[in-house]
Amino acid sequence: MKKITVIQAKKDQIDWINSKYDEVDFARSNYENEYIVIAKVNNENAGLGRLVKIDNDAIELGGIYAFPNFRGIGIAENIVRSLCEQNPFGPSTIWCLPFENLLRFYSKFGFKNSEDKEVPEKVAKKLEWCNAENKYKKKVILLHQTN
Repeated sequence: MKKITVIQAKKDQIDWINSKYDEVDFARSNYENEYIVIAKVNNENAGLGRLVKIDNDAIELGGIYAFPNFRGIGIAENIVRSLCEQNPFGPSTIWCLPFENLLRFYSKFGFKNSEDKEVPEKVAKKLEWCNAENKYKKKVILLHQTN
């Protein structure tokens, strides 16, 4: 059994973090308004995730990326659980923009469809960007949870 640990990223790791996000065409991180974590398996980097502070009432959970050599062992689950539990930004709505095939995965953490909820402009614009023509091969949906 491989031991998965999730630790907070350090500021001097931001270039490496962004190089990993560039590999999968995810938005780059900005350490100043984000809480970024790195998942490790036996001390080897295995994945990334982040919470982005949008305003005092809204946070975006995103950048969940399990590296190819570590898929299928619970990396993403550990990252999402850690981010939701360790949220340093305090009580707020956490928004999530996953690929639509991941709805069941995120619902395990209390995320639900956001059709009836007012969406912050920054989140709405990102959803539009994600679903822009030819950006990704899969549709991105909008979910939220309130903690």
